[in-house]
Amino acid sequence: MRLNLKKFIGNVLFASVLLLMVGRFLSIIAGTPFPMSVVASHSMEPALLKGDVLPWVPCNMEEVHEGDVVVYKSASSWGKEVFIAHRVVSVISSNGKTALITKGDSNNYTDQSGPHIPEPPVNSEMLKGKAIMLGKQPLKLPFAGYPWLIIQGAFTELSKPMSWGKPQSDAHYIIFAPAAISLSILVAGIVIWAPENGKSLKDKLREQIFGPERISPKRIFSYILLFYLIFLMIASSFSYDRLSSSMGIEKAPPKSAISFGNMSYGEQSFPKSVNIVNPSLFSVRGVVFASGNISSFLEYKNKVFTLKSGEKFSGNITAYIPSGAEPGIYTGNIYIYSSPYWMLMPSPFVSFLYSWSPRGTVILLPIFSALIMAAITSIVLFAISFVVERYLLEKRYLSWAMLPVHVKLHPFYSKIPSLNARKKFVDMLRWMNGELHWIDFGIKRPLISSIMGFAAVAPLLYMYGSRNFVYLLLLASFIGGAVAYAIGCRWRAEIMFSALLTNAIFSLIFAGIAFSHIFRTNHSLLVPFSSSITITGIILFIFAIMAVPACLFSWLPGYAIHSLREKLDYRILLKRCDI
Repeated sequence: MRLNLKKFIGNVLFASVLLLMVGRFLSIIAGTPFPMSVVASHSMEPALLKGDVLPWVPCNMEEVHEGDVVVYKSASSWGKEVFIAHRVVSVISSNGKTALITKGDSNNYTDQSGPHIPEPPVNSEMLKGKAIMLGKQPLKLPFAGYPWLIIQGAFTELSKPMSWGKPQSDAHYIIFAPAAISLSILVAGIVIWAPENGKSLKDKLREQIFGPERISPKRIFSYILLFYLIFLMIASSFSYDRLSSSMGIEKAPPKSAISFGNMSYGEQSFPKSVNIVNPSLFSVRGVVFASGNISSFLEYKNKVFTLKSGEKFSGNITAYIPSGAEPGIYTGNIYIYSSPYWMLMPSPFVSFLYSWSPRGTVILLPIFSALIMAAITSIVLFAISFVVERYLLEKRYLSWAMLPVHVKLHPFYSKIPSLNARKKFVDMLRWMNGELHWIDFGIKRPLISSIMGFAAVAPLLYMYGSRNFVYLLLLASFIGGAVAYAIGCRWRAEIMFSALLTNAIFSLIFAGIAFSHIFRTNHSLLVPFSSSITITGIILFIFAIMAVPACLFSWLPGYAIHSLREKLDYRILLKRCDI
């Protein structure tokens, strides 16, 4: 078997990001929250630590039992959508309906009592889903949360130039540096997917971008378009504000950020003002629409709008009750999506897409924006390539002309700490680059060692669940590496491949548990399908992130044992081995 680890990890990461994007947009279409939360407090320790990623599945009240960790929308922070992940301590009956009493594992009081602002018992409207449970331990992805918080915070700042009357920081201006970011993605794509041909990274980049065998314009455009599709679609999925809304027909509605009150047939409400501010340096274009059963009763003064830099806008939303509407309570959310890139499309075109589907507009506009920006960036890069090509020719001549000077100055270079540090860093990158290119090897012995490594930690996995997932994976990789060396694996590639198989076993087990929870829920097919795609993307992402440390841990025991054997018996040096 032949495998290139670097390209393999790149492909897995790409697949995971793609699945997360698809899952995100399916959740938008289904009108359900994104089934993944990052723990932002210490209230659930030790089961959930701050920074852990908690996958969860939508569920009904009948599917929740005492001891489950549920995700519900806080009622004490109306106007904002705040999710809380706490454990169910009891299931009660409130006003003739089933409700939940919840509590953080490290809290002294339940959410429904204590010195804090109490939450009401969690009802079916507040309940969003429940965690995937391994006994009493929720399935989580440790150490994945902090990077996700950083990424999510960055996208929130970069892609959200509008707020409900509140100014933002200047960090989001970075979104207007597309050419530099696209060039970085182009370089990353070349590093991951370009053929090796036995050339160094530096030579490969130079030839692929500026050399006579440079990448074709079509391929460069594809790389840039791929970046913009990922960047703009992820940015659009987070670049929104949401306000809860409610209305009653012959009934009193619940509290919400925008409440139209109790209305009668043929009545039109007073306009509700929604204040929007654009503090950025660039104009933005946005759309407003609603979700939930209240959406069919709402009318907007400006469905599609444009805001210049510093401009304030007050959008009016009214509710109208036609004759024949059923009495009851109607709730939902009012969304506003915006982006400076949507200014690339004319307003009539955006209005046409909106008339077709408001939610579809949020998906299609990033795609059209990506096509336009990819074309612009490609033209800029092609122009730069001509300039750089000329510069490289001059640089080669200067390097040859200055060679005698460098020889004379070499003793001084060795005494400059920054140059020595740079050399060590470059050497380390070359070593890692060499580690990630594999040779031909068999699969039988790596498979045996990975199974034995997993079997060694299986009791601990059963006892602790996902609480120590990372530690158990690294321990299993370490044991598997020792077993691989013991049964005759003498190639680094074989030993590291056993770690990948161990990683895959862990991922398959958690995927199986997650899917069994997802498809037991009583929802339409779209909801579990969206959740399963999201969970698959999360697991693939963690698989790719853990691949390199798992491989290194599997290599350590073989390296230590073989080094000791070489010191005790010099004949070992004559045997073929690259450990």
